[in-house]
Amino acid sequence: MRTALWVTLGMVVLALSAASAQSYKSGEYQVGAPAGEPKWKVQARTGATHAGFAAAAYTAGSVEQHLGHALNCIEGAKGRNFNAAWGHVCQGQGDGLLQDLRADRAGAAWMLVAEAADQLAVAGIKSRDLAQKKNAARGVAELLRLIAEGR
Repeated sequence: MRTALWVTLGMVVLALSAASAQSYKSGEYQVGAPAGEPKWKVQARTGATHAGFAAAAYTAGSVEQHLGHALNCIEGAKGRNFNAAWGHVCQGQGDGLLQDLRADRAGAAWMLVAEAADQLAVAGIKSRDLAQKKNAARGVAELLRLIAEGR
């Protein structure tokens, strides 16, 4: 049952990734938050933007830097995989996507997707293969975009 869930989730990510590729040069450096929007949506949007930057990067170091930004947004400063050296682009937006989802009943439905994004980001950073890193970043961007847009 778990395998089927992961396969289905993977297929959704790949389909969405193909439909909405994001460019590092797209100018999406600033991520605003409409008044009253949950903190977890803001962090998901910021993380998706930086995962998109990672997917469009040309070097392993750049992919790791931007995917690290996304991972720091997902986990927050108290997260197990948080690394201050990557920078904390979500600082001031909340306590980390996972923590803020747990604290909000409306966010609970997105926990499985956020946990998958977290695991995929960690795997992408650990990979030694540039293509795998970039594909992991694409997947993280799409998963976080799903959360941010509430689709």
